[in-house]
Amino acid sequence: MKRCPKCNRSYTTDTQKFCTHDGGLLQAIDMVQPTLRIDTSKVSEDEPTKGISPELVSKVTGGFDPFKTGISRPEETTSERLRTTHDLTPPSAALQSPTQAPAPSAGSGQVPPPPMSVTPLSQPTAAPLQPTMRLSGTGPIATAVPLPPPPPAQLPAQPSAAPPPAKKSKMPLVLGTLAVLLVLGMGVLGAAYVFVVRPMLAARRVVVVEPPRPPPKEPTPKIQTTPGNLGNNKPKVSEPPAYSPPPDAVEFVNSSRNLSGKLAEHYVDFSFYYPNTWEKDPTAGVPGAANFAKVERRLPPDFTQENFAVGSYLSAGSNESDRTAFHTLAENLSAQFQKKFPGYRKVSEGGTKAGVYDGYEFRFESMSPNTAKGDLKVWGRAIFLPPVDGGKNGVTLLMLATSLAPELKTVNDVGRKGGLPMMLESFRFGKK
Repeated sequence: MKRCPKCNRSYTTDTQKFCTHDGGLLQAIDMVQPTLRIDTSKVSEDEPTKGISPELVSKVTGGFDPFKTGISRPEETTSERLRTTHDLTPPSAALQSPTQAPAPSAGSGQVPPPPMSVTPLSQPTAAPLQPTMRLSGTGPIATAVPLPPPPPAQLPAQPSAAPPPAKKSKMPLVLGTLAVLLVLGMGVLGAAYVFVVRPMLAARRVVVVEPPRPPPKEPTPKIQTTPGNLGNNKPKVSEPPAYSPPPDAVEFVNSSRNLSGKLAEHYVDFSFYYPNTWEKDPTAGVPGAANFAKVERRLPPDFTQENFAVGSYLSAGSNESDRTAFHTLAENLSAQFQKKFPGYRKVSEGGTKAGVYDGYEFRFESMSPNTAKGDLKVWGRAIFLPPVDGGKNGVTLLMLATSLAPELKTVNDVGRKGGLPMMLESFRFGKK
């Protein structure tokens, strides 16, 4: 058996080391029991062994009857017997006077407890009253009447937890991210268009030649046979409207007076106007020349901006009759230009309108490298105009322009911008 020196509680388990109430180290209690001695001098060896009577045992032990030892409730249950030093004494008194506990009487047979070592506590706490067991030499081990448990200690009121902070909405962050991605996407698309799509479109761009406008319907001329024109089978056509030249225009009228060779053989009457700032080529319209006329717009000392020349070709007599021969004429003349112009390329071919007449043309472009003005772009148009009087001689209108003419940017500008439109609009077949 063990006892707690702090709360004076007893424990019957020998293996337990600490008090379950206050954690104190348990101390062992020596249980002193009276020794029963039998006087063997009065017992003869010859006599048979007899049972030990209770009277004999009482005489030997001095009144202690070992056969009556048992556990039972005490005969008298008084407050004196139920009291213990620790149960009814305040903790402070028990700690201050541990030696004042009443000593057990010699006749009661109670074993005195071992001396206790008292350890002062920082703060005495009231221990709940538990049933107390006391040892008695002659009496049973009794259990004290349990006392009511102390009221439960009230815990201090905990402060109420602060409400959790309201969660911030992530919508502004999401909208801002989407706006940034949208701006970046637009920038990427714009860069892709500038650096990828637009160069591809420019590389694939082709020159589209505007289809010729249909010629205006003219009334069929009435041919009347008279004695004066019996030998003349050429039909008479209505005269085109007169051209009103600007004040600075100069008129050119073709003449056969100085012609020879093919030009004299295929002579055609015609006229046109050109700006007075342009220069007439003195090598045209003379014996051995290739053209009836040639005028040019120049930059000093001798750089061509625009020029206009009139030649001839053998016709079948009308636009309808020459329609099947136009492509062959264009191929032959284009082959000649390809030999003279570096980087020559034919751009388009088809019917066209030159002033008041219907014709057929092809357009081309080339280069004039290593000039004093650098590498120059050259654009050109060649137009075939069949005769209007049913004859065999048609004319070829050749227009050339370079990048030195500030008004011209592409081959489509030739004859529509600059000074060349005046020649096309003022060109007329016939004598003056």
